[in-house]
Amino acid sequence: MRQARALVLAVLLVLPLACSASSSEQALSESEPIADRIVITSGTTAGVYYAWATALKQQLKEAHPSLDVVVLPSSGSIENLSRLSAGTADLAVSAGDAAENRNGVGAADDVSSDVPLRAIARIYDDYYHVVVPAGSSLRTFSDLAGKKVAVGDPGSGTALIARRLLGLAGIKVQEKGLGIVDGLDALRDGEVDAVFWSGGVPTTAVENARRTSPLRLIGLDGLPRRMRATYGSVYRPAAIPPGRYGVSEQVDTLALANMLVARADADDDLVTAVISTIFEHREAIAAAAPAANQTDLRSAILTGGLDLHPAAVAYYRRQKL
Repeated sequence: MRQARALVLAVLLVLPLACSASSSEQALSESEPIADRIVITSGTTAGVYYAWATALKQQLKEAHPSLDVVVLPSSGSIENLSRLSAGTADLAVSAGDAAENRNGVGAADDVSSDVPLRAIARIYDDYYHVVVPAGSSLRTFSDLAGKKVAVGDPGSGTALIARRLLGLAGIKVQEKGLGIVDGLDALRDGEVDAVFWSGGVPTTAVENARRTSPLRLIGLDGLPRRMRATYGSVYRPAAIPPGRYGVSEQVDTLALANMLVARADADDDLVTAVISTIFEHREAIAAAAPAANQTDLRSAILTGGLDLHPAAVAYYRRQKL
């Protein structure tokens, strides 16, 4: 593989100066990355992280047939970033709040890492879901006080946001460390009163669950603005539009960016191969993970307090951004 790379680079060096930028970019995107194996740590198999990472894996394999791509399921952002820092994964899908905090940017309520991390791209936004049965008497976030709530798997971004929301609201719940699938099962069986989830819209697990047991979403009232004021611009007020999950009204909530993250010392060729695949094969990725329809070059560089990897910076500059 190294010989193949060297040959590609030699060809690039002797190309006439009159070659167009687009020709050079095509040659670069078609070159083999230096690594022969990439491990992507994603999320629960029922969530959008996993679907997106699996779709990226397929497109990477098509663009670079000799590349071995492995997608690992996980409990979510915090576990993903721990794997990245430990060197057991090359790429991690992460919510922006967890990535900033892991890199020592955010509030002190989370554990940071000595291993510097860098963003490759902002890929799509998550929306916070508070799911209850359609016939539940719970109507506001404050109504959750004292109730049994599936707050997300330990090590998930969902659980991180749950801790922050509950703290700002000044309420306590009976926390159950359940992810989206187990949480929805527990909701159906009456073992919990509500399920928290941070994910793309629609999330397949929620959509499937509501087809057998009608569900409703609870809004976050003024909490999104308080989250932004307290924890920074990684959070923004947002809305889940009418019609999602069979709910007729708009649901006010918060949104935050998801990013693909690497270690600061990640190989430039690996980063270039991945980022070019994300944008050159965006439609194919979105066919398997519709949230990828949000991925575009202009928003990809908006990674908040997490700096872009140098190879990502170089790629975006070639796109005239």
